[in-house]
Amino acid sequence: MAEDRRVQRTRKLLREALMELVLEKGYDAITVQDITDRANLGRATLYLHYRDKEDLLYNSLEEIIDELTELVEARIKQAANGESQSPYLLAFTHAAENADLYRVLLSGQGATNLQARLRDYIAGTVRLVIEANLPKGKPDIPVDVASNYLAGALLMHLEWWLRKEMPYSAEEMSDFFTRLSGSGMRDALGLQAVPGFE
Repeated sequence: MAEDRRVQRTRKLLREALMELVLEKGYDAITVQDITDRANLGRATLYLHYRDKEDLLYNSLEEIIDELTELVEARIKQAANGESQSPYLLAFTHAAENADLYRVLLSGQGATNLQARLRDYIAGTVRLVIEANLPKGKPDIPVDVASNYLAGALLMHLEWWLRKEMPYSAEEMSDFFTRLSGSGMRDALGLQAVPGFE
């Protein structure tokens, strides 16, 4: 168990060093040596855990996406059981708690495929929720168009909020986003309400 904690601590040091450097200098400008110097570790330590700096970046960002995915899925299940709390609030809160990782992810530096994966995941989740709440008949706007629009808008809002150093709370941003997107989306798709997304 102690060894697991050491491994976690080492990976955390490497991840934090990488994120700091990416935000300071840009992904392409940094080297493995820069990362290990910042983390106060030897180069060999990085290679014990990762193939290279790209592997470190990819793994770090992938962990964040996986964590957000689990949290959102749990929240949607809770909403289906009548416990209505917006997944948007969860997204803004999670971004605030992992701000540097989100800044790197949403800037697209070195991980555009992960950014696309996050957008596709959000769009897919929104699509499932919309489809479960659609009235009979075909909506005026295709559900895949609406869900991708909402996913893109959410990511743009997250990126702007983080870039501006979070001038509003996660609760305020969730409320703003819900108010900006909610009624238009409901009208366009003929929805009465979407549990957890009001």
